[in-house]
Amino acid sequence: MSEMSALRQRATDLVRCYDQVLEQQIIGRGSCLACKDGKLWMKVEGLLKDSDPREMHCLGLDPLRVMEESLEAAAASASPAAAYSRRSKARPGLQGLAKAFEVLEQAALNLYLGPWRGEYKVIKMYSGTFTHYITPVLSMPQTEKLFGLLGYQPSPSRPEELCLRSPKVEPASLEDLLRLSCAFLVARCECLLLLSALGKHGGDARWELSVVRGRQRGHSLQNGSCGGKLTLRITLNIIPMVKHGGGSIMLSECFSSAGTGKLVTAAKKMDSAKISTILLDAAED
Repeated sequence: MSEMSALRQRATDLVRCYDQVLEQQIIGRGSCLACKDGKLWMKVEGLLKDSDPREMHCLGLDPLRVMEESLEAAAASASPAAAYSRRSKARPGLQGLAKAFEVLEQAALNLYLGPWRGEYKVIKMYSGTFTHYITPVLSMPQTEKLFGLLGYQPSPSRPEELCLRSPKVEPASLEDLLRLSCAFLVARCECLLLLSALGKHGGDARWELSVVRGRQRGHSLQNGSCGGKLTLRITLNIIPMVKHGGGSIMLSECFSSAGTGKLVTAAKKMDSAKISTILLDAAED
């Protein structure tokens, strides 16, 4: 089996598993909410840890790109320059993105399970759910693109609403909606997995952005001595004496599951800002 065929088969199997869990959820609990099945979640987590993330996100959605764009805006709003602007407001990071993907999964499921229902033909961008979970993390172009995957477009008469392009959802569209529902589940699992790997650094947009960029380059979350999570660690080495005047120098190394990063010389005193800069520079290489 070719590599491309294997990827297609993996995607097909994952969507089929998602569909089965969804059916059990509806029959067993009468729930049409976004999937929260523990076994499926563990299966997706395992695939994300063991596989190239670029291969896992093959269901018609590029969540890593969505994360990167959102976190770039979040990092910019958290910069010292932005802190002086009264209009600047910190944006939620991976935690907020996970919730946004859950809302998108629910929107896809609504159309998949109830395509005839009139209330699903319009997305009100002034609703509580939208203003709390979508607006803070996604720009308007991102919002239009992601909801556009589900068949929505800006309303020509109501700029605060998105409406379906076609009033009738076709059978082929239903298959796409199921696949995208599964893709949004995988995306929110990715967010929470990375957030867990970051530990105390979770919530810092610069750290979150660096691991997302690493994932875009194919860095996997391999099992190992660090609990099977992506390793982000700063090792500080102090060399007590050097020639030409004495004193000491501080060196910092950054490494992840992809291997050891560059050895960096830190001028003067090391602080959290310099550590973040080192990590971000390493992520760009």
